Amino acid sequence: MPRGVFSEAFAVGMAVVHGMRITALNLFRKPVTVHYPTVARPVTDRFRGLLALTYDKETGEENCIGCRLCEFICPPAVIKVEMLKGEKRNYAKLFTLELYACEFCELCVQVCPTDAIIMMKSFDLCTADRREMLLDKDRLHAIGLQHEASWATGNRLRDMQAPPKKAAVEKSAATAEKSAATAEKSAATAEKSAATAEKSAATAEKSAATGEA
Repeated sequence: MPRGVFSEAFAVGMAVVHGMRITALNLFRKPVTVHYPTVARPVTDRFRGLLALTYDKETGEENCIGCRLCEFICPPAVIKVEMLKGEKRNYAKLFTLELYACEFCELCVQVCPTDAIIMMKSFDLCTADRREMLLDKDRLHAIGLQHEASWATGNRLRDMQAPPKKAAVEKSAATAEKSAATAEKSAATAEKSAATAEKSAATAEKSAATGEA
């Protein structure tokens, strides 16, 4: 039998042993498979999932004012909004979102002035019908009530992009200290001027007394 056959058989045998070694190492490890949807997989606070609309917790009114900022900033243009003008405030007469084409970039959340549109800690919207991924205002509100909200809101994201508050506080404190030092210096100068005036008055009185004598 040719020598090459033994070499080839040895290589195949080593490959099988190597493969079985990996299998043996993983055989006694704890399973990492999550049996979704029976078992819910935990997500982080900053997980960006489904988009939803919110209500005002105090008044129960819709937070959306129909400003259309989310529509204008959306890269794939999947948001459509129609404004309904009211006496005290505006509302969204129509709000649709084509979730099947959404990029989940969170730009709509960042520009919302009233935190009306947010992302949820859930991705659970499986369907076999593409038309069910076209979400209207009622469904977006229902998603907002059904799932837990993510950490990010428009106001929070804008605060993150603003200058650090700590630096602003330190700058204000330094300005206050500088102003206090200037005030103390001014007070010391005023006291010195008052002392000089008293000294001048005493000298004048002394001169007057000498003239009378």
